[in-house]
Amino acid sequence: MSFDISVNLEYMFHEAGDRIEDRVAAAADAGFTKVELFTTDGRDLACLSAALADNGASLVSVVADPRTRLVDRDTHAGFRDLFRKAGEDAVALGCPRIVVGSGPGVPYMKRPVQLAIVAEAVASIVPIAEELGLIIMLEPVNTRMDHPGVLFSQTEDALAVIAQVGSPRVRLLYDIYHSIVEGEDPAAILPQVSHLLEHVQVADVPGRGEPGSGTVDWERQLSLLGSVGYSGLIGVECYPTRASTAEALASFRQLCDRV
Repeated sequence: MSFDISVNLEYMFHEAGDRIEDRVAAAADAGFTKVELFTTDGRDLACLSAALADNGASLVSVVADPRTRLVDRDTHAGFRDLFRKAGEDAVALGCPRIVVGSGPGVPYMKRPVQLAIVAEAVASIVPIAEELGLIIMLEPVNTRMDHPGVLFSQTEDALAVIAQVGSPRVRLLYDIYHSIVEGEDPAAILPQVSHLLEHVQVADVPGRGEPGSGTVDWERQLSLLGSVGYSGLIGVECYPTRASTAEALASFRQLCDRV
């Protein structure tokens, strides 16, 4: 099988300039028409929508602000407002998925209790997701290198919340880079989560460069994804090690085409 690639324009195609619209065009010119963003907040949605349409591109995911400390119930009302705004922006841009993080954990509360409170917050946005036709993707991220203090540091954390919420609108974003940095083995994780897998993101280890710049065996990882039935996009979220993002991704794109 083969995999199609999406690219995060917050990290990549900076050689095209500071405007996201110019990066959309550069990515599309290089053959990458599936793009991801961290946020739509403060952006000109009309200009962004036009850039996507003009370049035959689609936005496949955006992020609801991951800094909200969801273990604090006092943040939940504001979180719902934030999610609705992000969701309405996503719908306006034709984007079907919103990434939700846990925010920081706290040292004075047992982990299962914290996860249960986060599950309350996530359950409270499910009706909004249903209304807007969106999928909520929970993303664990590593605390060893990039996100110290975040509650969702292990895949099992997100799985616990998904199970407690119990909605088909709530699924898993599995980032192979974050998982490996946190000490997990994708070969052990993926068979357990395949039925919940909405999206996969990648970068190499060490350094978070493009796949092929580090030590990860990407042919093995892609074969593993295929073996558990995943046929969705591979979202590249990396710091390119070359001046040209397209050149940095060339080898990985070839691998995705033939694996």
